[in-house]
Parts: sequence; C-alpha cells; structure tokens
Amino acid sequence: MKKVNKIYTFLIYVLPVVLFFSYYPIISFGKNESMNFEISLPLIWLVIFDVLAFGILVKKRLWRIILEKWQWLLLPIFMSFSVLWSPNLARGILTIGIVWLVYFAVFTFVILKKEIDFPKNFKEIFWKVFFGSSLVICAWCFLQCILDVMGVSSDCTLMCRGCVSQAFGFPHPNGFAIEPQFMGNLLIAPIIMSLYFLKQNSKNLGRKFLLLCFFIFTATLFLTFSRGAIYACLVGLIFLTTWQIVRTKKWKVILIWPIIILAFLFTLNLQGIFAEVGPTSDTYASGVAKVLNHLSLGIIDVRVKDDLDLPEVSGKTQVPSLEQKNEVENEADFDGYVEESTEVRKKLTRDAIKVWSQDFKTTVFGVGLGGAGEALYDVGLTGSPKEIVQNEYASLLLEVGVVGVILVILTVVLVTRTIIKSSVNVAIVTLLIAYGITLCFFSGLPNALHIYLLPALFYMIF
Repeated sequence: MKKVNKIYTFLIYVLPVVLFFSYYPIISFGKNESMNFEISLPLIWLVIFDVLAFGILVKKRLWRIILEKWQWLLLPIFMSFSVLWSPNLARGILTIGIVWLVYFAVFTFVILKKEIDFPKNFKEIFWKVFFGSSLVICAWCFLQCILDVMGVSSDCTLMCRGCVSQAFGFPHPNGFAIEPQFMGNLLIAPIIMSLYFLKQNSKNLGRKFLLLCFFIFTATLFLTFSRGAIYACLVGLIFLTTWQIVRTKKWKVILIWPIIILAFLFTLNLQGIFAEVGPTSDTYASGVAKVLNHLSLGIIDVRVKDDLDLPEVSGKTQVPSLEQKNEVENEADFDGYVEESTEVRKKLTRDAIKVWSQDFKTTVFGVGLGGAGEALYDVGLTGSPKEIVQNEYASLLLEVGVVGVILVILTVVLVTRTIIKSSVNVAIVTLLIAYGITLCFFSGLPNALHIYLLPALFYMIF
C-alpha cells in the first residue's frame, strides 16, 4: 500500500504541471466532419489517476460513500441518457466519458484525503511545484513572444495562427494551450493563490517570492491578451480584495492593485516594443494603442490613422514606390479592437437559444450532449458542424435543456452548501467565481479540465 500511496501522491504533485500542457503535445487519432479525435497529457493523467483511485476505493470498500452522495450524480446521469438522442453520438459518448472521469476524480480527492498517507511536507512540496511550474510556463510564454518577433517559425514556437505578430503587430502567447484564452485561464489559479498566501504571510514560501510570483503571473496574463481570462481574473481579485477589507476592516490589501497596474504597464510597454521591432509596419505607439483599444472593447481609442497618403501631381496620384508598397504589405491583420470576435460569440449564444426554443422536446430535454455544433449546423446557422457555442452556459442549455439546467443549479446549490458548512477557504471561492465568469467565453471540456479539477484539489489540500 505504501507504493500505491507514493504513486497517488506523485500524481497529485504533477497535476498542476500537466494541466499547463492542455494541447501540446497532442496525440491525434484522425477526425470526422464534426470533431477531431485527440488526446492530451491532462486526459492521460485523468485516466491513470482514476484507475489508481478506483483500485484504492475497491480495496478500502469506500464505494458506499459515493452512493450516499447520489444527489451529486444526478447531472452526469441525465447527461449520459441525453447522449441517446444526441445528433452527434460520437462526440456525446466521448464528452460523457470525460465528464464521468472528472466527477470520479473530484469525488476521489474528497473521499481519499484522509485515507492516503501523505508525507509530512506534502503541502510544502505541492505549493513549490505549483508555483515553480507556473513560473517556468510564464518564462516560456515570454520566450515564445521573443522568438516570434525574431522570425522563428510557429512550428518551433508552438504559437497558434492568430497568436503571431502578424495578427496585431505584436505576439500574444498561448503557451502549451490551443489558444491564448486557455493559457490566460490557466494563470488565474496561480494569481489568486499567490495573492492568498501573500495575504496570509506564508513563511514557507516567503513574501518576496510571492510578490515576484504575483507580478509575473499577472504580467503574463496581460501578455496573453485574452479579454475573457483578464476580465474574469480581475473580478476574482476584486472579490478577494473586498472580502479581505470587510473581514479585517483593514485596507492594506488594496496595495496589491498598484502591483497589478504596474504589471499591466510593464506588459503594455513590452507589447509596444514587440510591435516596434516586429515584422509588421507597426510602431511602439500603434502597438500600445491597439492593446488599449482591444482590451477596452473599442472604448479607449488613441490610435493615429496613419493611412498611406500619396501625393498628387497634375491632378493624378503618383504610383507608390516599392518602399511604400512594402509598408502596406507589412501591415498587421487587425488595427485594434476586433469587434467581430465579440459579435460571433454573441451570435452563437443567440443562435443556441433560438435552436433550444424551437420545440417543446428540445426546450425540456435539449438536443443531447455533444450535439450543439451539429444542431446549429443542421438549421443553417453555422458553416460547419465543428463550430461550437462559445458560451458554456448557452451550450449546456441547448444540449441538456431545462432539465439539465435545473440539475446544474442543484449542483451549484450543493457546492454552495458545502462551502458554507465546511468554511471553505476564500481563495477557492474566489477561484470558483473567476472560473464561473470564464465559462461565458468558451465551451468544452478537454482544454478546460483545470476549471473542474483545481478547486476540488485545493479543497482537499486546505
């Protein structure tokens, strides 16, 4: 049993590291018209962990504890049945498989927390691995940007097509995730936890180390240029700050906001420098202006319209020189706020609600788990069945209907009751709030396993 305990403990240690590799490396098994068949390191970890945990539960005869918590299982049970009427059976089966793996892992965290003989310094080692791996990934994100500006191919930097300098004039990293929004999302937990331990004056980690971590994590979040992750994290930080002030009646915690502003200004200047030295015709000023314009949803606009004015001679426009042509050709794809990205998300949400309300059966039971993309495509609202609803709440409404949403609300109530009864750490509550907001900006499970696993893991540790 000691060997099993060591393997279980090791898997807990490496989970924060593995989660950062949500897309790279990826093992592909092909694709069909509606989805790609791929497996990532977090999914491999999840399978291995659940198999080991299953063996422990069987040996210790702890199954009845799961059965006693039957209320928690109503949602995945209904989701499992909804696969039967899903228009995308393959996606539905794979999705419910991941759902059950996640549920089992979460239950295992809670059930086995007193059954596993963890080493005495378990917490100290875990948090050092957690913060240390986060710092390494942040360093990789900065290196990605530097390499891209130097002209290194995305095949080497692993940057997505919309991440490179050609998009905005400066790069925004995706780390080892599929997109910057998921990389930014992965940084929310390190940011909140570093602030929490900073607030607690942790002696094991050290105040200077935590300050450095908080600054680097926050700066890297801004560097990802992901509005959804940035907005969600800021809301979480506002909640944590407010809670601390109300609880202690002290305003000292407000001092973290100058650090946040400093991190933003550092990244803003860095993005301006990347724009200046990068491969496009952008300058430092235009790079900074684009950042402000995009992150503010077009509200802040200090961009200078620097169109190529061609002189007229005898009423005719001169033919542009080769240098002028090259300047035009080297322009970035976007000149600021990309309104289309916001409008596409809003349209997909509206379309999901439209299809959901088309008839009584769909309204009550949904189109079936995994069937959102196929359902939108079948009525001509999207150009491909691979298109998904970029809003987890709207996607769930379409796929599992009113019954499923009621069960989701029941799950939220159960989580809330657990928080109240157990006096759950405020950092976990903050994390849940931030993650809840991020789900408004994307949908799906494979690239977002951290949202469901980390709060449960932190609950076990605290």
